[in-house]
Amino acid sequence: MVIITRLFFLAVSLIVAVSASAQVRRPGTPGDETGRDAVGFRKDKVTNETVGERRPSANSPTTKQAMEDFLEIQKLNQAIQQMSKAQPLTLDKLAEAAKQLNTRAGRLKTSLSLPSPPKDTTSTETSGPPSTEQLVEQIKELDVNIKAFTSNPLFQQVNDSTRDLPMEASIRLRKVINVSKLLEEQSNKLRN
Repeated sequence: MVIITRLFFLAVSLIVAVSASAQVRRPGTPGDETGRDAVGFRKDKVTNETVGERRPSANSPTTKQAMEDFLEIQKLNQAIQQMSKAQPLTLDKLAEAAKQLNTRAGRLKTSLSLPSPPKDTTSTETSGPPSTEQLVEQIKELDVNIKAFTSNPLFQQVNDSTRDLPMEASIRLRKVINVSKLLEEQSNKLRN
């Protein structure tokens, strides 16, 4: 019951945090209504007069989808942590879970109004050929970054003026994306 209450609180906090971070708006060009909506998600409402030809609307995630992705990356992380304890590692399942996690984290990156992180803070590198030891270390790094991202005070409506919470969330989410992609690639290499 406590877990369900926490998950509900995180989901509600995510919605409120996204709407709070979307309050800063840049002035648009005259007649252009393209940009972020009130919740901070992308919208693409361009009229025929502003661009000439009609184009299809953007396929942007909804608030419901963002909440689902936020919760699902935590579930996938738990599943990956359980898979890492099994011997031998089930590389195909690990690669599939990492791919799903990467997809959902990428969607969250698109739907949240977070600043772009500096490139040097999010790089992930490996040395030498892939090994199960490297895979286990990447799984641990993934766990740390997912927990840091999902527990960011930004999603809990906590104001901390001494920290740049959106940037911290952005850096952690980028690391989640990079590490999950690397985990998927390394699992596939070891499997073959």
